[in-house]
Amino acid sequence: MKTKVIVNPNTNPRAVKNNLRPALNILRQNGFEISVQFTKAPAQAMEMAKNAVAENFKCIVCVSGDGTLNEVINGIVGSDVLLGILPIGGSNVFSRELGIKQDMKEAAMTIAAGRTRKIDLGKINGRYFSMMASCGYDAHAIMKTDLNVKRFLRRYAYVVAGLKDFIGYRPTEINVDIDGGKIKEKGIFVVVSNTHFYGGTHQMAPFAEIDDGYLDLIIYKGKTQLDLVKFAIGVVSRQHINLTDVLYFRVKNVKLSSDRETPVQIDGDHFGFLPMEGEVVPEAIKVFY
Repeated sequence: MKTKVIVNPNTNPRAVKNNLRPALNILRQNGFEISVQFTKAPAQAMEMAKNAVAENFKCIVCVSGDGTLNEVINGIVGSDVLLGILPIGGSNVFSRELGIKQDMKEAAMTIAAGRTRKIDLGKINGRYFSMMASCGYDAHAIMKTDLNVKRFLRRYAYVVAGLKDFIGYRPTEINVDIDGGKIKEKGIFVVVSNTHFYGGTHQMAPFAEIDDGYLDLIIYKGKTQLDLVKFAIGVVSRQHINLTDVLYFRVKNVKLSSDRETPVQIDGDHFGFLPMEGEVVPEAIKVFY
């Protein structure tokens, strides 16, 4: 199978150095004709993926974390190209959702086994996401995260950025319009999720499925910084959906807006500011799992 391998070497240089070659050898031994490209700048993976589609590659294997994976997905959506994942990021939420082993060689054997499934994607303001989009304090912390610190601390860089800014943070009221205005709500933290995992192994949307034709919407209606702490404790303890000020919906589309400048994140990377319009895109891509 003609296969393009797109590698972000900055995600985890040690894993790339020690484990990439053995993982690719497993694919070669199982009939994958490998061509490797390394990214050198943000957003480059999307163009590489688009070019691979145009050059009639049948499979793209992404060696990265969730951010570069999002770029690759946006490059292949709408095509018949198969997606394989060799996870080397700090959280690897999407590969965990699919049950893919976090060891590169074991993940390569998953691809070599050839089992695939079609999965849904979300889409906001023209950008596809595999995991989630959100606005609230997590998006604020992601926007403030230093990329150099992220390379060193990996997913814990978000925690550092979040703690640094928390004292001066003022929660923003977010307007939520569900399924064409059938339901209208407000909250200070809103997550539109395609997966149940969030930030690693936390289950933000415990009832989400990546092939059910819906997105799961979590709205937290708290008011203060202390309320955000309560919600965070609830997420960590997997009790947040039992809080009286948490609403949970399964939706086809959603609109979010605010009177204040409110950042948005998708799949763990900053993606502009509200307003946003989101929708589910059923059976959008096919992945090895």
